[in-house]
Amino acid sequence: GQFWGIVGTRPYMRARLGLAQCLHEMGRTDEALGHYQELLRLNPNDNQGARYILLPLFLATSRDAEAGDLLGRYADDAGATWKYGWALWTFRQEGDGPAARARLRDAIRTNRHAPGYLTGKTRMPEVMPASYAFGSPDEAVVCAEELAEAWRATPGAVRWLLTSGPKRKTGAPKPRRRSG
Repeated sequence: GQFWGIVGTRPYMRARLGLAQCLHEMGRTDEALGHYQELLRLNPNDNQGARYILLPLFLATSRDAEAGDLLGRYADDAGATWKYGWALWTFRQEGDGPAARARLRDAIRTNRHAPGYLTGKTRMPEVMPASYAFGSPDEAVVCAEELAEAWRATPGAVRWLLTSGPKRKTGAPKPRRRSG
């Protein structure tokens, strides 16, 4: 369970992650999922970030039970991908209910830029950011890159995000003129 802590195992872990990524790119999703899950079993602290690949895969392939288990295992993750993944998963479980709305509010507090990218209202950049800060537009881009397929594949989810997401500030109301 602490495989990553043994420095000599890291080349194996990196190779296994690379194998999982290759299998995924080849469309061999079930095999890739098995390797990602094994990486998390060997290294529950997830120093390689396998969960950020696994969650979108679970959601995109409608493996909601596995997605829910994974979300629960890393419930303290404060990143936008995790928060928007929770919101989508909860929406899939209950629709536009109180728990889904609470998860979405939490996600929006985490990163208010993500809904634009997830819904396609904001155009994705041509080049993915090399790094990001929490709450930044760059984090939102990475979140959308990982989760947009799952959001778009979930009936009603994009519309729900558009109607329940952050409201644009319209500015102060203009004063009315008196007539007469």
